[in-house]
Amino acid sequence: MNDQRRDGGAAFPRRGSEGGGNFEHQEGMSLRDYFAAQALPAVIDFESAADSGGGARCMFSAATVAKGAYAIADAMLAERAK
Repeated sequence: MNDQRRDGGAAFPRRGSEGGGNFEHQEGMSLRDYFAAQALPAVIDFESAADSGGGARCMFSAATVAKGAYAIADAMLAERAK
């Protein structure tokens, strides 16, 4: 499977000026990155709730949050591919 299939391709493809309006590859944010960014607030809320014991300031790692956001993005891409 090529990288474009794994990451969903471009999140905001442009219409090509040639080829009958076919979409062309555009560098930038992939659909996987877009999905992960959209999932980020929910992951942070979840991690904050899971880590909020005794009213202390929540401290969770950025790596944990990023893994959670990309796990959701990957699940969304898998569901989209069905």
